[in-house]
Amino acid sequence: MALPRRTQAVIWGVVLLFVGAVLASAANLISRGEHDALADAESKATRFASGAEAALNRMLLGVDVLLAGTDSLLRPALKPDGTLDAPQANRLLLEMAGRNLLVRDVAVLAEDGSVLGAAQAHTQRMGVDLPKDFAREVFAQSSPQLAISAPVVNFATSERVVYFARPLRLSESRRAMAVGEVPVTLINTVLAQAIEIRGLAATFEREDGQLIASAPPDERLMGQKLTPPLDSRNANGMPMRMANRLGSEPAIVVARPTLYRSLLIAASIPITAALDSWRNDRRDIMRVAAAFIAMILAAGALSHWHLARLARARSDVASAKATLDQALGSMGDGFLLCDAQDRVVAWNGRYVEIFPWVKEEIAVGLPFRRLAELAAPAMLPDGTDAERSAWVERRLAIHSSGNGMYEQELSHGMVVHAIERRTPEGGVVSVTRDITAAERALSRAKAAAEAANESKSQFLAAMSHEIRTPLNGVLGMNGLLLNTPLTPEQRRFAELIRSSGQTLLTVINDILDLAKIEAGRMELEIVEFDPSGMFDEVVSLLAVRAQAKGLTLGLKLPPDLPESLEGDPSRLRQVLFNLIGNALKFTEHGSVEVEVTHRQLGESRIELTIAVHDTGIGIAPDAMPKLFDRFMQADATTARRYGGTGLGLAISREIVDLMGGRIEVDSAVGVGSTFRVVVPMAHGDGVKRISADSTMIGMSDMAGLRILVAEDNGVNQILIKAILDHMGHFSDIVANGIEAVSQVQNAHYDLVLMDIQMPEMDGETATRAIRQLGNGVSAIPIIAMTANAMVEHRQAYLASGMNDYVSKPINSKMLAAAIARVLS
Repeated sequence: MALPRRTQAVIWGVVLLFVGAVLASAANLISRGEHDALADAESKATRFASGAEAALNRMLLGVDVLLAGTDSLLRPALKPDGTLDAPQANRLLLEMAGRNLLVRDVAVLAEDGSVLGAAQAHTQRMGVDLPKDFAREVFAQSSPQLAISAPVVNFATSERVVYFARPLRLSESRRAMAVGEVPVTLINTVLAQAIEIRGLAATFEREDGQLIASAPPDERLMGQKLTPPLDSRNANGMPMRMANRLGSEPAIVVARPTLYRSLLIAASIPITAALDSWRNDRRDIMRVAAAFIAMILAAGALSHWHLARLARARSDVASAKATLDQALGSMGDGFLLCDAQDRVVAWNGRYVEIFPWVKEEIAVGLPFRRLAELAAPAMLPDGTDAERSAWVERRLAIHSSGNGMYEQELSHGMVVHAIERRTPEGGVVSVTRDITAAERALSRAKAAAEAANESKSQFLAAMSHEIRTPLNGVLGMNGLLLNTPLTPEQRRFAELIRSSGQTLLTVINDILDLAKIEAGRMELEIVEFDPSGMFDEVVSLLAVRAQAKGLTLGLKLPPDLPESLEGDPSRLRQVLFNLIGNALKFTEHGSVEVEVTHRQLGESRIELTIAVHDTGIGIAPDAMPKLFDRFMQADATTARRYGGTGLGLAISREIVDLMGGRIEVDSAVGVGSTFRVVVPMAHGDGVKRISADSTMIGMSDMAGLRILVAEDNGVNQILIKAILDHMGHFSDIVANGIEAVSQVQNAHYDLVLMDIQMPEMDGETATRAIRQLGNGVSAIPIIAMTANAMVEHRQAYLASGMNDYVSKPINSKMLAAAIARVLS
């Protein structure tokens, strides 16, 4: 589709208008630039002439004063007959010349030109070669005043000089002339004292145009008369346009008289030099103007092309809309588009088929709320007005979120799935699909998935037992080995085995926790606990690791920390072990500090904040987003250098989220990191627990117990018996639950340690059988020994009648604490 002629005329008319404006602006700038450049040159020439005049006046006055005082200077050398004592006069003149830097030689000449006295020896011998008639002009003055000669070449030094002279009267009948010799180079230096100005030429000349000195020096013109000569009418300090004083090109000339009216100073700046910078500016202005004109022409062409393209696009849009309407009409899904004000823009026939109750009212501009109100009676045919209003509000909330998804069974039996997404313009597009058949298939798949998830949990429980049982033997026997006399090398090997086994146990625990999180089976065990004691315990256990690396591990607790809180201390302890352990792992020098603060959330709740600060390697900003991802570490090099599964932080975040809290992190590479855990907790009524001191006292009081151990694994039998022997207890070993039930009836035992998974009869079944026995045997304390670490397993053991439990690998301290608990 071609662009209309009127539109073309408007576009190019505007273009020509802008081009004319640019050309006019450029011409104005060029003209103003030329004027400003010439005005600047005039100002510079004027300032220079004024400064040079002042400098020359000082020089001329200095020479004039020097020569005027010659008669007074020579009085000591004057004889009564009016003649001079030549040696004494020479000495006095030499001293006088030495006191003036401009005058190189001072001489006293008689009327016949002979030298009566001179400062320089060559002048005394050879005399002074004055210009022709200069001496006659000096002696012809009616009143004494300074006279200046034309530049001449001194025959003794071969240098151009200017002679300054004044008439003297040595006696009533005897006249003389004082002559001072000044090199032209010194006068040139005076002319060039001002700042250097590009192209400027300075001349020192007589009123008749005779050139005495110039800057830059021009030997060719020295002593010549410049044309036209400058007179007092021109020497007024105002800029003039005339020929350059040292050339013929047009120039800006400023002339000023000196104190001696016949002597003038002139400053000349050629017009070409004055306009040098302006020419550069003119080129830049012309380039910019040309660039703007090119841009305007390009903009005009682009506008022409764009509007022509827009005209074609409108035609294409109309065609595309017709095609889109056909496509929407043939869709198998319902389609609805609303604008940013939530009003209907477009829909297809399938949408009306799925929701037939909107057929009579749907129209462009209809508010979406009205569609929801029409749907409410169909969705809740038996509902009250309040229930239908609530349904409308929920439907609007899903729709306005712009990221909604819902499924519902309609009144006519159809099950629909709708997806709603926000458009870039702020509207909402809805796509509704009939999933009646798919919904039934999904129900079957859900049942299968739940069954598979249960099988996964059973598999994890079995794997937990199968892995922990041999690991219990490895770590336990290793502990017994460390309690025996060993060579240093053997002890180091054994300690490496223990460290590797504990690392493997940590990995297993992390994987099991991850599996419980994925299955949605991680639960918190809310009990009362002493927060101060829990923090002290964790820091004390990790202090050994800090000392081994030469680090300082500190704990800062507030004085008003509650004595009792309600929460899951074991899970909170797990989070602390992960965060403090990571801080110690990634810190080579410095310290790790655990700081605890809290604030009240009400009468019965507080917000507990635990900050772990370290001076370690820090975390790069680009690694922050993936820091809490599973199996991820800050970078691959960190994983290789420091090891680890990358699960600790991910699990910690899941635990803290489960507690209703959050984890925050601040870090700088090379400075350190701060991990901050914020969790809400309720106040407790009082902590009910056994202190470490009472546990130790109970252990010492309970030495010599007789304990029955039910364990089917041979290695674990040896291990547990050795641990109990070390505690000072007596133990009998049986291999399954049947033997355990029989043994407690045949002998008296203070306690039973019951393995869970055993052949013929497992630990739970054996415990139930013992609880059904009479004669007081049923009350015997029973502690479960299990490789299953999940909370639900512990609950099952307690439900079967067991009093407590310890996890494998067996830790002697934990076993001792459990024995103390059940017997106290």
